[in-house]
Amino acid sequence: MNLHKLLAGSAIIAAGLVLAGCRIDATAPLGTAEILNAAQNGTPTPVAATINASFASKTWCRDEGAMAISQLGSADVPIQAVSCSAAGDGAEGQFQLTTSLVRTAGSSNPQTVVTEVLGPDLARFAVYPHGKHNHLLSVGIFLNAAQLQQAQSSLLAMPVFKRGGDTGEIATTFSVNVTNTLPRTVKFYLTDVAADNEGGASEAVLELPQGASENIALDPASRDKLLQNGWVNLFTMDAR
Repeated sequence: MNLHKLLAGSAIIAAGLVLAGCRIDATAPLGTAEILNAAQNGTPTPVAATINASFASKTWCRDEGAMAISQLGSADVPIQAVSCSAAGDGAEGQFQLTTSLVRTAGSSNPQTVVTEVLGPDLARFAVYPHGKHNHLLSVGIFLNAAQLQQAQSSLLAMPVFKRGGDTGEIATTFSVNVTNTLPRTVKFYLTDVAADNEGGASEAVLELPQGASENIALDPASRDKLLQNGWVNLFTMDAR
C-alpha cells in the first residue's frame, strides 16, 4: 500500500477539539528516533498534542471546552483543559490531547487503514512503509472524522451554542514539530504540506541536522483531505 505523504495535526489530529471556537491551532511534537523505533519495533510512542482555540469569553472557553472534552475524549486518548485566559475581546483556551504514534503495515483500502490504526480512538499518528522505497518511512495523521462530525452536530444542537449564534465555522491549522533526535542529518520529503523555511511550497525536501527542529503544517488542501477521508500524509523520512 502507498498512502502518500502526510499531524496533526497535528494532530492532529486531533485538532477538532473545541468545536465552537472560531480558530483552532493544533501542534504535536515528534522525534526522529521515536519514529524509527516505532517503525522497527512496533512500540507505540506517546504524543502530547497542544490545541489552542479562541472563544468569545473565558466562560465560553470553560463551558464549551468541557462539552467538547465530554464528546471527544476517551480513556485511551484523553483530552485535558490546561488554561483559559482573557485575550483582547475574547479568550484563549489551551488543551492537551494525549495520543500515540503507532506502526501499521498499510492497506489497499484507506478506510480499512483508518479503522485499523484508530480502533475506538479519535486521533493517532502512524508510521508505515513508503511503498516504493525500503529506506523511506511515511508518517501520517489518522482522525475519526465521523466521530468528529457527530460531536460537532451534537454540540451545536445544545442551547448554549444556539444562544450564541454559533455556526460551527472554524479556521483550523494542524502542524507537527519534528525534532531530529538521531546522531546524523535526516532528510524529509514533503508533499502537499508547508515547512517553515519552504514558504508553503507544495513539494519540498527538508534536511535537519542533529538537534534541529522544524514545524511542518498541513496546507488547506491536506487539512480538508484529513477531515474528509480520515487520514493524510505529513512527510516521508529517509531512515538510512
